Amino acid sequence: MRFAIHLNYCYTSESLKLAKQIGCTDVIGHGPPAPSIGIEDTGTEVWAVADLVKMKRQADDHGLRLEIFEHCPPIDKIMLNLEGREEQLENFCRSVENVAEAGIHTINASSAEWVTWAAVATTSEDSIRGGATSRGLDYELIKHMPLSELGKVGEGRTWENLVYLVEGVVPTLESAGLRLAFHPCDPPITPTQGFARPLISTETFNRLLNIVPTTDTIGLNFCQGCFAEMGEDIPTAIRYFGERGKIFFAHFRDVKGAVPRFTEVMHDDGPTDMFKAMQTYYDVGFEGPMRPIHGANLEGEAGWKMAKVFAIGYMRGLAESVEKTC
Repeated sequence: MRFAIHLNYCYTSESLKLAKQIGCTDVIGHGPPAPSIGIEDTGTEVWAVADLVKMKRQADDHGLRLEIFEHCPPIDKIMLNLEGREEQLENFCRSVENVAEAGIHTINASSAEWVTWAAVATTSEDSIRGGATSRGLDYELIKHMPLSELGKVGEGRTWENLVYLVEGVVPTLESAGLRLAFHPCDPPITPTQGFARPLISTETFNRLLNIVPTTDTIGLNFCQGCFAEMGEDIPTAIRYFGERGKIFFAHFRDVKGAVPRFTEVMHDDGPTDMFKAMQTYYDVGFEGPMRPIHGANLEGEAGWKMAKVFAIGYMRGLAESVEKTC
């Protein structure tokens, strides 16, 4: 099993050395810019090959694989059907070609691009084990939020825009040899502020995958926490998408509760059978990588970092247990 931490834009030697020291094989990054290694924001929507190669080489130099970007070039005009979306799709496809040329095989269409995410992802900092705090959500606190500046955007329009993106980029993905993963909308609630959010269940992901059913280039950033928020059984969901080869990479986390009220918890302290979840990844032949996500705020200035270190250790222990009991 391959384990990773998320670099965001911080491609520093300190971050990469830590990843290697705690047993990661991979890192998952963000595309340009990356000021920590001298890649500045140029204001263009097209990611440059030279920048991408520099980012990948930084990981390679520390004995780590960088094969996934957990976001993508801008898609806001595409997903909101704004003026200039045709040009944005062309720029997106040029970036796809450049990312593939740099040796990176997967990018992620984050739900953070789909309006209102930041406003509804968290409504509280809940107390969990030992007084640590973690992300919580209570739908009662957000369901009456005012409309965004876009007004009402219904399900039909949202899906038309998603189809436009997928159908428009698949030919380039296939010719370049790149894959596009989709993260669930977090939380899996629709609508929020009048905006219909498309990817909120197994059924909606099936609808996504059937936009171009013949392609191998569209799949999931399988977030266990989001599927738990949906009320799904996690091992069952892993098996369902994993047997179809649609889990491109994974977020390993858990929550207590489900929509409309849930709290993210420590990886070993939730209701999901995490050993069975890890075992199912092995059963379906998932080849990773997977990473912990979010994490609790533990005591001390570096508490957020310790939570990720704890999570990687727990995940490695689960994997070793699965391997020794197979």
